[in-house]
Amino acid sequence: MTDPSELARSALQRIHRAAVKYRDLELHHAADEIVRAALARGLDPGPVESYRACPVCGAEPGQLCINVPGRPVSRGEMHPERTK
Repeated sequence: MTDPSELARSALQRIHRAAVKYRDLELHHAADEIVRAALARGLDPGPVESYRACPVCGAEPGQLCINVPGRPVSRGEMHPERTK
């Protein structure tokens, strides 16, 4: 039997992927609410940072961060503000 927390993480990631695919901001908000609820209960929702918009470079959910003057990122990394 699959671990219930793994099932929840998988479902949350599917919601985020659908939100990216359909450019549905409401789905992103719903997924973020689920993440906050999970964290409040002490559960690990798994990595969801890439599904949030970046406040530094403006990368949309599902996009990688890009270099901006004074704020470079290595390939495949994200600005720290995006992960908080």
